[in-house]
Amino acid sequence: MRVEIKATILAVSASALVLALTFGITPFLRASLAADSNGKVQANNSGAKLAADLGAGAIQGRNLFIRNCAHCHGDDARGNEGPNLHNLAMNDERIANRIKQGIKGQMPRFESKFNDLDIASLIAYLRTLKD
Repeated sequence: MRVEIKATILAVSASALVLALTFGITPFLRASLAADSNGKVQANNSGAKLAADLGAGAIQGRNLFIRNCAHCHGDDARGNEGPNLHNLAMNDERIANRIKQGIKGQMPRFESKFNDLDIASLIAYLRTLKD
């Protein structure tokens, strides 16, 4: 099989998985929401609220970020050793390349640790970070 066909199959499969996760988790998230005495919807726990705010792909990205990136970029991604990641101006392809290749002497390469779906999830999370 040619490389382009394999890449296309991988991209379609990853997209289908993200959609399945997004739409498959929605009923569970809605079930965990409750109305208070004023009729305002509130999350029963912080995980459900986070899920409702971010979406499934971004939740996975946040989990990956906390485990792999927060020690340099900070738990809130506002920078520490690494730069602030809020309001990134780079396009998704450039962010993906930066994650895969790293920055010599500043950021490790993650291309052997993260697959394309992981990187897409990280980017989805980074896109939620606004000042």
